[in-house]
Amino acid sequence: MIPQDEFTPFGYLDNPYHSWKLNPSGVLRSKEPLAMGWHMPNFGSYARNQFQYSAHLALGLKIGKMVLITPGDFKRHKCQIFSRLHTKNRFEYTCIVPTIHLTLTARYFLINEHALGCIITLAAPSAQQLPVTLYLMHQHIHNPHTSRLWEHGIYTMTGPHPGTCLLGIASEGDAFLHGARSADGGPLTFDTMHTVIAPEDAAMLAHSIPVAEPSVTEYEESTGWQARTVVQPCHLILDGAPRTINAVLTRGISQDQVIERWNDSIEEIARAEAEHREDDERFWNRAPRLEGDWPDHWRRGLVYDLETLRMVIRPSVGVLTHFFDGMQIQAPRAVLAEAGIDTLLLSYADPELAAEVLLCHFEEAPRPNLPCMREDGSYNMVADDGQICGTAPEWGFPLWCIDQQFRRSGDLFWLHRLYPRVAAYLRWWLEHRRDRDGWLVYACSWESGQDVSSRFGTQQTGGTIIEHVRPSDLQASMAQGAAILADWAAQLARAENLPPLPDLPPIDYQTETKVWQQVANEFRKKTLQMWHDGWFRDYDSGTGEHSNQQDTMHLAPVFCGVATPEQLEQLRPAIQKPPYHSGWHTLSWPPVTLTLVGAALAAHMPEEATRIASTFIDASWRSTDRRMLDEHKGLPGITREYLRTIEVGKWGEIDYVNAGIEGYGWGALSIYLFIHVLLGLHERRAGQLHVAPMLPQDLRTIGARYRVRTIQWGKHTLSLELHVQEKERYTCRLEASRDEAVQPELGLDPQRVSQHWEWSAAWGEGQTLTLP
Repeated sequence: MIPQDEFTPFGYLDNPYHSWKLNPSGVLRSKEPLAMGWHMPNFGSYARNQFQYSAHLALGLKIGKMVLITPGDFKRHKCQIFSRLHTKNRFEYTCIVPTIHLTLTARYFLINEHALGCIITLAAPSAQQLPVTLYLMHQHIHNPHTSRLWEHGIYTMTGPHPGTCLLGIASEGDAFLHGARSADGGPLTFDTMHTVIAPEDAAMLAHSIPVAEPSVTEYEESTGWQARTVVQPCHLILDGAPRTINAVLTRGISQDQVIERWNDSIEEIARAEAEHREDDERFWNRAPRLEGDWPDHWRRGLVYDLETLRMVIRPSVGVLTHFFDGMQIQAPRAVLAEAGIDTLLLSYADPELAAEVLLCHFEEAPRPNLPCMREDGSYNMVADDGQICGTAPEWGFPLWCIDQQFRRSGDLFWLHRLYPRVAAYLRWWLEHRRDRDGWLVYACSWESGQDVSSRFGTQQTGGTIIEHVRPSDLQASMAQGAAILADWAAQLARAENLPPLPDLPPIDYQTETKVWQQVANEFRKKTLQMWHDGWFRDYDSGTGEHSNQQDTMHLAPVFCGVATPEQLEQLRPAIQKPPYHSGWHTLSWPPVTLTLVGAALAAHMPEEATRIASTFIDASWRSTDRRMLDEHKGLPGITREYLRTIEVGKWGEIDYVNAGIEGYGWGALSIYLFIHVLLGLHERRAGQLHVAPMLPQDLRTIGARYRVRTIQWGKHTLSLELHVQEKERYTCRLEASRDEAVQPELGLDPQRVSQHWEWSAAWGEGQTLTLP
């Protein structure tokens, strides 16, 4: 069931054709009040790239003397604007004009790479005839400084069909065509096309105030950019029955091409929308949904996060022949840390796709350390001495993320394929990143994921060589990763009928188990040797001194299960009030938050883990569900890179809001924190589940019921309901179901098998269940 809600009227559409090197096709971003369009090559600055253009299809209205074109117009007339449908494939505005009870919906989606479609519906309950003017607008901003073509300005002209308008870059640049056609057979009358600079000028025209048309070469002096708004008025009559109009904005390299694309796209608009709807239905038939008494922004926040994850999973392109994790939508690249976290989060909705993505990252990596790489095979993380770098095993703990997924699925054949690549990854670190005394180091801070962190001393860039620093979290992550590999090898040694792996020699899993257990023991001892003066400290082999800097990532040995009980006791105050991470507040970066929450759980501090998790979740989902741009013009409705702090109150209290790159997968860490910490669903082994809910105090309203539907748990689907009996107790009802084949040789459909459990307990106490 595709979620229908009052979502924020801001967001993105996925452009699956967009990549960074081979085909920078642009991203699709909403614009106030009712617009959607391309940003080329992406939105915002990335690695000093230059903005080329934005092209938005926008809508406006005139009813009587009331004009609704600019954001201010809609606010002044108290129009309500929200989004009923908010998926990666389809974004729909709903606009209610209260004075005349008129409702406009505008559903945007891609018809193909170069055609943006919009299905517009207008409805008013009155049977009396209501004349309406619908303004179809193409809002365009062009940066001529980015072109290698013979360009000097922008021209506009009437298109080849009634209701179409063409904008082109003079003299040999791109062309754009927008226009509309009736979808219900009702009459439409198109007025004269106009070209102005800004939407405010279009509003003046609608008020019958003359506005001079810009010259071809007119531009903004402060930026050099050329802005145009091409306005096509469309007249229709509402008489109680809804009216539906199809609109399309296409782009191309010539007038001929853009006209041909518009002609094809206006015919394909219904088919394209149906395909997007089917894709959305496939995903949401299995994805988690919140029901009951959850806060509204939590219910919607989960949707924003899951839809962002869908966008960052990119289709095959270039050297990557399967779906891969692009980590972000603006400038995708393959990075292990983000892939590990993103697939962990996605696996609660689509475990099969998550598993495929992980195989792609390991099997198609050109080097065993999985270098950070663009889709054309170029490396984008090269240290200052030329070393080609990938993400270290401590940043986002990718092996741990993979293990969490395997614990739910128990898929030994998948693990058999993955194992040699993961083992090669850890062996590379043991062979290429050990100093003269056998301690693990980073080539540069980029490799650590903790770019230019003060932990590593003075650096000119993230590529500065820092091989003199022995980080405590890196030693702990090797102990953790080796222990995971030893466990995998032991399970694979007991498995039967494992097929041979193409192009790889047979693996002696019994020997592998012993080897990796020895590595785990070695680095457990090394990590414990880094305990100095009550803290797991980094060590500078050049000066022979331990660092006096304390960082949240120094709690990694607790998360990794290396710290002793005595050390845990000493670190409990630091888990309750952790130090900053390289000058950032504790919950700013998702990998750091993951480390801190993992440390709290490992230290048997569930209340503290819940406090940390719920703070992150509420801050992220509340700001993602905002109804306005932030002070930096950042967009709600999309998961972002990190959380920044804001001051609240008079006494230095802080809160967190979303910030950084728009459309970043690991910003959806709330999904894991919600399911693993608050709902208390813990992986044991395939077929075994431990459930120990721990809701924050402010959600423990007596009588409240919290439901979560369709969490994918390996081959099972879980649904549960928590009933708050009293502040300290809950009742849980859980259902686990799966499909089992019944005489498939007879062509019979699988049979759904389910089992129910119900119990009452104190918060934090739970049950270990055997799944059917």
